[in-house]
Amino acid sequence: MVPTPSVLAFIDPDGNAPTIEELRTEYAACSHGPVALVTPTERWFNMVMRLKNSPFPAIGRLEATCCGAWGEVAYLLGEAWWGKGLAFEAMLWWQDYLMTVAPKTEWWATVHPMNQRSIRLLKRLGYKEVDSNQCPKLYSYDLGDCCFVQLAQIETTA
Repeated sequence: MVPTPSVLAFIDPDGNAPTIEELRTEYAACSHGPVALVTPTERWFNMVMRLKNSPFPAIGRLEATCCGAWGEVAYLLGEAWWGKGLAFEAMLWWQDYLMTVAPKTEWWATVHPMNQRSIRLLKRLGYKEVDSNQCPKLYSYDLGDCCFVQLAQIETTA
């Protein structure tokens, strides 16, 4: 999935879509995870979002970086797939997955204040907006971003 200018509007305001070669390089780096010597406590989780129907095209990606007791989540969805509930479905699955691989992690997200679609999505997923002064040092934070933390999920025991 090559991001369109609409997809990049809030993450790269200049709208400079990466080339296919740049995406290959980025995805190859992500597949290796963080450099152990530089960030020994950091864990990366990256997934491609694909449609459930053949030919299973890639429609976006899910990302998370766990930094011990807290972590950051992000998603990127191709513009052709907006408004279909796919980001919500993917992020619900992502939250469940992250609870299994990084239990007891407090998950954070940052969003450009004009990105109302993502703000609504995070709130629907149970994230609460908080003042940026209450956040850990988030890697994805840009000055003026809205900061969200996932409300604690009630764990049930059988």
